[in-house]
Amino acid sequence: MLKVIEIEHIKGIQHKRFELDISPNKPSLMVAPNGFGKSSLATAFNSMNNRRIVLNEDDYHAEDEANAPRIYIEYQKPDSSIVHLEATSTSNTISGELDYFVINNNTKPKGNASTFGGFANSRATLIIEDVVLLDRIPTNTSFPFTYRNAQGRFGTNGRVLPNLSAVFSNRLLVEQISEHYQDLQRANGIRIQGRINAVIDLINNEGGTANALVDWVSANVLDDLKAIDYLNTLGNLIHTFDIGYNSESKSYLAAIQLIWSYNENSNQFKDACAFSNYKLDKERFETTLSTFNCTWRNIRASETRGQLVIKFPKAIHISNGQRDILTFISMLFRAKRHLKKDANILIIDEVFDYLDDGNLTAAQYYITTFIKEFKDQCKRLYPIILTHLNPNYFKNFAFSNQKVYYLEKSNIQVNQHLSRMLRIRDDEAFAEPLRDDISKHLVHYEPTHINRRADFRGLTIPELWGKSDNFYQFLFGEVDNYLNGRAFCPFAVCGGVRVKIEEIAYNKLQSPEARTAFLSTHMTRKKLEKAEELGVVSPESHFLLGIIYNEGMHWRDNQDNVSPIASKLENLTIKKLIRDVFE
Repeated sequence: MLKVIEIEHIKGIQHKRFELDISPNKPSLMVAPNGFGKSSLATAFNSMNNRRIVLNEDDYHAEDEANAPRIYIEYQKPDSSIVHLEATSTSNTISGELDYFVINNNTKPKGNASTFGGFANSRATLIIEDVVLLDRIPTNTSFPFTYRNAQGRFGTNGRVLPNLSAVFSNRLLVEQISEHYQDLQRANGIRIQGRINAVIDLINNEGGTANALVDWVSANVLDDLKAIDYLNTLGNLIHTFDIGYNSESKSYLAAIQLIWSYNENSNQFKDACAFSNYKLDKERFETTLSTFNCTWRNIRASETRGQLVIKFPKAIHISNGQRDILTFISMLFRAKRHLKKDANILIIDEVFDYLDDGNLTAAQYYITTFIKEFKDQCKRLYPIILTHLNPNYFKNFAFSNQKVYYLEKSNIQVNQHLSRMLRIRDDEAFAEPLRDDISKHLVHYEPTHINRRADFRGLTIPELWGKSDNFYQFLFGEVDNYLNGRAFCPFAVCGGVRVKIEEIAYNKLQSPEARTAFLSTHMTRKKLEKAEELGVVSPESHFLLGIIYNEGMHWRDNQDNVSPIASKLENLTIKKLIRDVFE
């Protein structure tokens, strides 16, 4: 669990401490308004190498290199122990415990200048920076193996061995074998090799064709092979793949050869695995890329100067949607190559905020798949998505298990009686008539009054609020506090704005029939639209303030309800719009 992230003196952040408690293998949305420092947080992680923080000149806080950068992480390991990790300009203990990678927007302006008639002319075009998928393409290396040598090493009945080339030609299987170097090494120990050689001796004492020998192995010594440590892991692994052996015994006989091959030249074996894995990853990437690459530019991964690179055309030659999703998938592929530890941090800096609906769905699918791959490997991935869009209002994010963190915490206090009333409104454990009255007469404008004083007294909510005119006075009083710089309840301000806007529209309607139609319409925006149908046009600002009155009249447990609303209320434009409503 990532309990704390603290940043000092990096770009726009002088000092910020985020107490988060981020769980692994779940999308974590970190929400903050523009200008807060989200990109500075991304820059902080992007500036770390394995040894220290290395900042560009303009990434020092206030562009002053005397401001010493620092990144601190409090990390709780799976055994519940807590480690304190830190990176500075001279050291980095974070890299020993965690890998990290940042994905951000790769589209940048490129300018050129010319002089014409004594005047300097400059032009700028948008370019999409190449994405280096792989810094170094592995050398094309063959496995240290020949079938004839393996048969000779086995002995008289070497013909019983299946050809190991079937294993090496299956890149998915080689990828799995790459996770078992330690097993291959330990299987070469004296004790293990003694047990393997004892079984080989028994096989060599038999006679018959290759198929007859395989049948004899299955009937007589397969259980002995399966009882040998490390060999059983490798044999079972090979047997899970359909590579034409058609026999569990052949899988174990292949595993014996695999151990020999590794220990003949372990470095060459690893290099051969690395090249096979590279070819597999390239195939995977190109398959994924072709799914989204509908542009005539036919973008592909290319091997350039020993690197695997995606080269993009100028931004004018590719749609924004294609550019964004292709760049994102490319960077996600690169991230996979970098995040190798048991615990890994992936930071996505506002990339999702600008994707259209279709590409946003695709991107979330790939993030979900990415998380699953790490989880299946018993690794911990912390995907941190930085965004300025509140997911409770903008329905951009649809992860099934996402968790939202509001980075700009507010110290504004919510009236606890009001939060309790809002909980009751949405709690089916309470009587429906009471909940309906709260919705109709208190959190919306309703000229007919109710009297729920007795109910509210029993619920330890201020008794006077049981009459709607008293409750409206409370809401409007909090709005007045907000507009005049006094302490206020942000939820009450939201309620006051909603009630006042609805009251203004209602009072402009003339006929009883029109007013009845307005009151019977649910939701403020639909009420205003109904009023327009009836000839009363509300100011555009009354619709825009939906970002206030739609958020503040519901209480969601287990999340920060206050910070996103408080940050909007601090906006001077929103404050003016609210002032105009009440004046």
